[in-house]
Amino acid sequence: MAGPGGGPPRRSHTKSRKGCESCKRRHIRCDESFPQCRNCTKHKVRCPYNDITQPDERSCSPDKPDLMWTPQIEEEINQWKVTGVFPFPHIYPAPTPCDLTLDQLRLIHHVASISEQIESLNANGFTLWTRRIPIIIQIGATYDYVLHALLAFSATHLAHLTDCPLVGNMAYEHRGIALNRLQEAIGCFSRENSDAILAASLVLSWQATDWKSWTELMQGTSTIIDAMESWKHESLFGDFIAESSTFPTGPPSPTPDHQPSQPCAADMDSYQRTLKQLQKLEHHLKQSHESPKPITQLIAFMKGSRKIVLTQPLHQQFERLRALRTWLFWLPVDMLQQSSCSPNSLVVIAHYYTAALLMERLFPDIGAAYFGSLTVKPIEEIHQRLSSSERGQTSLSFMDHPLSTVYEFRSRMGWAHPVDTPAFHQYTAPPFYMNDGSPAMVPAASPEYFYGDSVSFSYSTEDLSVPNSAVSPLQLSSPFPHSGNQQYLNIPSPYGAYSPVSSVYGDFGDAGHSDFEDSGNWTVPYSAASPVMGPASHRYSVGFVSSPIQSTWA
Repeated sequence: MAGPGGGPPRRSHTKSRKGCESCKRRHIRCDESFPQCRNCTKHKVRCPYNDITQPDERSCSPDKPDLMWTPQIEEEINQWKVTGVFPFPHIYPAPTPCDLTLDQLRLIHHVASISEQIESLNANGFTLWTRRIPIIIQIGATYDYVLHALLAFSATHLAHLTDCPLVGNMAYEHRGIALNRLQEAIGCFSRENSDAILAASLVLSWQATDWKSWTELMQGTSTIIDAMESWKHESLFGDFIAESSTFPTGPPSPTPDHQPSQPCAADMDSYQRTLKQLQKLEHHLKQSHESPKPITQLIAFMKGSRKIVLTQPLHQQFERLRALRTWLFWLPVDMLQQSSCSPNSLVVIAHYYTAALLMERLFPDIGAAYFGSLTVKPIEEIHQRLSSSERGQTSLSFMDHPLSTVYEFRSRMGWAHPVDTPAFHQYTAPPFYMNDGSPAMVPAASPEYFYGDSVSFSYSTEDLSVPNSAVSPLQLSSPFPHSGNQQYLNIPSPYGAYSPVSSVYGDFGDAGHSDFEDSGNWTVPYSAASPVMGPASHRYSVGFVSSPIQSTWA
């Protein structure tokens, strides 16, 4: 039947009775997004969907990928196709819907809706990636390789949520397209497409599943930033360029005589403090009748990381520790959506970021793979949120250790520290001492870091499990030619033989190694007058973490 004026027929009205109870009470339409509908996210309340089992009505079959469709999402995408107006009008320009398949429209909608939900909570500063999604979508409207990189990233997240192997295969296919077309774009690098090449390299690096691919992507990203030096102030990624210290610290293919850089005693002290802090937080969550599972799995990861032998090839270390990368990307988003930024959830997220900073110290050659430098601002912003919220005061004491870790990291990097404001009233430098009593970057033992036997902790099993993933087992391969020191764009890496996150200025020759013991005692294998390290008074390099020793994680 024709509509008014002879136009297209009117759509029949569909009504769902499966909206959440909060939306029903408000008499508003629920988008039925699990586990947190958009209306509840907007009003910053816990959605009743969190308390029920997710329905099995999403269309999923052996030959159809599970993209977590809901009636609300389907309606929004249909309107997008008909009107050409992106469901998120603050993102402009957006990709043209007529050029994309229905599944591709869903993938774009997925990441855009997450970004909007987190923004409605004023929490985009608490994640590694959501705040960059609008800019990436805008660039993707013009450059297809950026769009395919984003489609792959969205599919990777959906695969993480659904365990659907078909969605994982979609991610793999879009990555391959993005890599091939990025290779072509690199051949005609210019001022005009530099942001697009940087965006694609960045999004693809988020998805790297093996050490070699990640190092080549990040080394390529560093060369792009270097090439943009004269116009970087015009870049849409100016903030990322300013805070980028996420580049690899070791070669993707070390020579046979490469001696791995390993943590020193001060790094292991930091490890012990972090583990004790996590155990205290785990106890607090149990006492608060909240699920300690996120912290329990992080404790298990931390304990399992002690078993990694640091003489192993870098790609094996990267693989053993890959679970942390997965958590850093997805866990904060999931927790923010489910908890609406509850104080305890923010503290848990901050401790995951603290673990990322610690990994950069414990595994200097691959530490930058954990995006430690990108976790500094989220930790500080979480502290500011808790400081300014009355309901956050109880959890605020648990931010002391993350802040002290950030302080150490800023000091090692030579970064400026935040200006003292009411929001940073607890942001003070802990005491630092060297073994000989002179100032250094080693926090002294104090009650705020070491908890006695008066507190009962629940220790987790010491395994190093990797979360289940439906992503294709085929690993991300790099399109970039890597011959000798050749980088794409043929620009040398901005970092030489030293790491931006440690004091590793080279190899340590024939230095021995020591084994980690549960007592936390470490044996320093070099003497006070080591020919490698120099006199004892100069063992610590200015602006970087103290020099590493050769040791193994027993």
